[in-house]
Amino acid sequence: MQEYSGLLAAFIRFSTIIFLLPLFNMRQIPFMVKAGLGALLALLVSPEAVVLAEDALWPWVLLILQEFAVGLVLSFVVILVFACIYFAGQLIDVPMGFGMVSIFDPSTGMQIPVFSQFYHLLASLMLFAVDGHLWLLRALLRSYDYIPVASWVHRDAGFQVFLELGGRVFALGLQIALPIMGTLLLTDVALGIVTKAVPQINVFVLGFPIKITVGMVIVLLVLPLYIHFVAALFGQDGYLMEAFYGLMTHWGGPS
Repeated sequence: MQEYSGLLAAFIRFSTIIFLLPLFNMRQIPFMVKAGLGALLALLVSPEAVVLAEDALWPWVLLILQEFAVGLVLSFVVILVFACIYFAGQLIDVPMGFGMVSIFDPSTGMQIPVFSQFYHLLASLMLFAVDGHLWLLRALLRSYDYIPVASWVHRDAGFQVFLELGGRVFALGLQIALPIMGTLLLTDVALGIVTKAVPQINVFVLGFPIKITVGMVIVLLVLPLYIHFVAALFGQDGYLMEAFYGLMTHWGGPS
């Protein structure tokens, strides 16, 4: 059993990450496919075996819990980066009047705002278009250079990285949604001026179709900028890789 302890630890780490990643947590992907990919990554890394007492249970339990925690935290970094896409979609839905409308996503089983789903689909396509999935897999394989098996992490450094990542996610979401939000704010101001000038106009009846039309036009106009932004976000030198390697560097540092 000792000679397989490294493979077991790697399988637990990679399986945890794969089961939680936004692109692999869909219900349509079979359980065996996810587990098989985790086993394949574990075989590719093949970390060194850990010397544990075979007659004691607690060292094995601690090893499993540690690898599960490392996989959970690393996958949480990717989830936070994708969260800026959902956040931007929510910021766009509310001023356009789609805040009360949600789409059932069969892949996750949740209700998702309209533009959050739209932006997430585009971001997923761009992730594959710029080979972001390959850079992410490479970063996962290199995680053992920074956080080897049975080596604990610096919790204070990791907490600071998550604070910075949370603030950056908020800023990225605002950057994506700001052109549409600003245009809709100007539309509200224009409707208010029209209401003051011509009180007979029912702004509540005309306001919704006007704001939806203006919002859709602006979304189409800024779509190339969004695609360029997401491509830079998921590229080799993008913020996803920067956050991923930054967390691993603060936690362990290359061996």
